[in-house]
Amino acid sequence: MQTEGGAVHLMIGDVCGHGPDEAALGVQLRMAWRTLVLAGHTGEQLLGTLDTVLGHERRSEEIFTTLCMVTIAPSRRTARMHLAGHPAPLLFRGAPGAGGEVAALPDYAHGPALGLVPGAEWPTTEIDLGESWGLMLYTDGLIEGRVGEGSDRLGTDGLVGLARTARARGAAGRSLIDALVTEVERLNGDALTDDLAVLLLSRQAGPDGPGR
Repeated sequence: MQTEGGAVHLMIGDVCGHGPDEAALGVQLRMAWRTLVLAGHTGEQLLGTLDTVLGHERRSEEIFTTLCMVTIAPSRRTARMHLAGHPAPLLFRGAPGAGGEVAALPDYAHGPALGLVPGAEWPTTEIDLGESWGLMLYTDGLIEGRVGEGSDRLGTDGLVGLARTARARGAAGRSLIDALVTEVERLNGDALTDDLAVLLLSRQAGPDGPGR
């Protein structure tokens, strides 16, 4: 969502467990996040309040939520990221095809999942996006699938490799997401068992200036 002044806010989260109660809690947290963003809250302050909301709304103290939150600056060239026990997004630079860059954002600055540690802290990671870029946020269902027979999981490095191959072939937008999910399921040998959500935001600068 975009707020007054031009900043764009993204969030993806994953409530532990499966079922209607967990799904309902996810909806409540999404609504709370939107409300807090519209009220002008950002960063660690927002996550602290969202952590309090989770504590009031969950049916069990064992329930927790991982979360990744990114705020894109009005210039569209920089961003701030907060991780709460969640995988770091992938960053794409340049246009699809040969020469484009794909990397996982650093996850060394992170805090615990919401609902686990009272008074937790969630440090900020500053991101240099550049002129043309894409950010892909996802839940861990995308990287926890198996890679062939055995116990090896795809992991972040494996996902980066798949994304590089797909981008080199020119995949972008929905076609990129479809290609990644299809390949992850193929490597797993079946449909993924965990919940899966992917959010891709991109900005492409054209010859006449910045694009969208």
